[in-house]
Amino acid sequence: MSSKCNCSGVKNNLENLYHYKEIESFGKIAYLESGSLKEQSVSTHFLYKHILQYVDLYNEFHSLDLSGFCAVVLPMGIDEYYLSRFKDKILSFLESGGIVLSFMSDFMRILPYSKGYIQSQVPIRDRVVKFAKSESAAIIFDGVREYDVNHRRGVKGFFNRGFFDMSAFPHKVEYLLVDCRGECVGYIDRESTQGVILSTANADLLSFGLMDNTTARRMGLNLLRWLGYELERIKQDGAAHKIDNVDNMAEQKSKAWQNACDTRLNYLDFVPNKHLQSLSSHKLANAIITGGSSFHRYFFTNKNEKYAHFFSKRCHFLDLQSLNLEAFDYIVLSSRMDAHSLLKHKEKFISYLESGGHIVSFGEITQDYLPNIIWRDYPVNFWWWLIPNADMPLYALDLDGNKAEDSTKDGLFSKMAVKDAKWHYHGAFYPPKNAQNILVNELDESIIYKDTTFKGNLYVTSLDPEFHLGQGFMPTTEYFFDTFMQWVESDILENDVSCAKGRQQCVS
Repeated sequence: MSSKCNCSGVKNNLENLYHYKEIESFGKIAYLESGSLKEQSVSTHFLYKHILQYVDLYNEFHSLDLSGFCAVVLPMGIDEYYLSRFKDKILSFLESGGIVLSFMSDFMRILPYSKGYIQSQVPIRDRVVKFAKSESAAIIFDGVREYDVNHRRGVKGFFNRGFFDMSAFPHKVEYLLVDCRGECVGYIDRESTQGVILSTANADLLSFGLMDNTTARRMGLNLLRWLGYELERIKQDGAAHKIDNVDNMAEQKSKAWQNACDTRLNYLDFVPNKHLQSLSSHKLANAIITGGSSFHRYFFTNKNEKYAHFFSKRCHFLDLQSLNLEAFDYIVLSSRMDAHSLLKHKEKFISYLESGGHIVSFGEITQDYLPNIIWRDYPVNFWWWLIPNADMPLYALDLDGNKAEDSTKDGLFSKMAVKDAKWHYHGAFYPPKNAQNILVNELDESIIYKDTTFKGNLYVTSLDPEFHLGQGFMPTTEYFFDTFMQWVESDILENDVSCAKGRQQCVS
């Protein structure tokens, strides 16, 4: 008797699960992505892969015909700045009877009457998100414990940290989620358009439960069940695809909403005044290359706008071609930008370094857009600090190469302790031979290093403090960012006195 495993048969049986035929009869769900590769996207998760269709926001959405989709998902980390260029396209989809599932902060006011996400001032440890007493909430949170959305492995704050101001809405909406102060964390709007909008304040109902085996995993399945009911209701009401002059109606309503809400929203047009802050040297002109996700935007406004005037210039990475890098003594590359979009600027970065400009890079470098980069991706250990007596092994190196677990006699870790760099990291680097290793892991792989190959320095770290400052989570990252950037600026001024010439006054 053969004992050979029929693995292909088992795999085929699994493929027959989670197909959502009832929903698919109305069309697939477009899942817009701006940061994740397809293989890393929520749209490929086994629970959703047969109904969600991955859509690259930067390369596909502009030409995508939405008429074949029943719904569009706007995930929590989507590039809202870039998405705002297609506001009328989203509105037209809604006016044709489509459904939008939005988990973004909506700081660009893309959705009707939205005033965008507001971070709660209630301390995370005291704040509670509650299920609203509504018909839709009963479906979406059926079998889900409130504890499981408020906690992840006993830690609060991962699901949601803010709310929406609903005062601009001229009609009633159905609440899904509220916080302990009664503020709206999620709602359903069936009145603004011929379609339906489900919007939460950065509380992602599809992805949140996927990391752990808790009742929170039911939210995504329940959400799809609710979606099926809504699609059937729209069909019965006869709203979908029966509207004349959809585009004209969408344009008229968009103008009305702009009158109802403040539309001066482009955080990249902000004109900083470095004399209003003391963290960054007034002698240095600096620019930050950033993205359009909520955490990129809120980096400048969180902490009572502590970093609003830190940089002389803000630039979205899609506008990098028109930015004159020579106007700045150093530039910072934010984490979690689209790496493929940065590839075409590699020669521009190298030319800048060769001319004496300095670059600071935060987070992963998964594509070859900076010189001398060798990157190893690692699964992230988010939870080491929950285990008594556990530690994340990191070691600082002084200029002589001596390794220390706490601090060094010179350099970055003479200004802060190694523990101040410990939250988690997403991978490690293998620097070139002439680089200065500054922080390494237990395998001597680099977490922070300085590459001195060029006239200007390349400061590289796999840590992502500005991301967490933008999220409003992980308090240790504030001290790390401040100290790290002050060390970078001191290092630039000490090693290249000519850089303080300002090259030009900061130019646009």
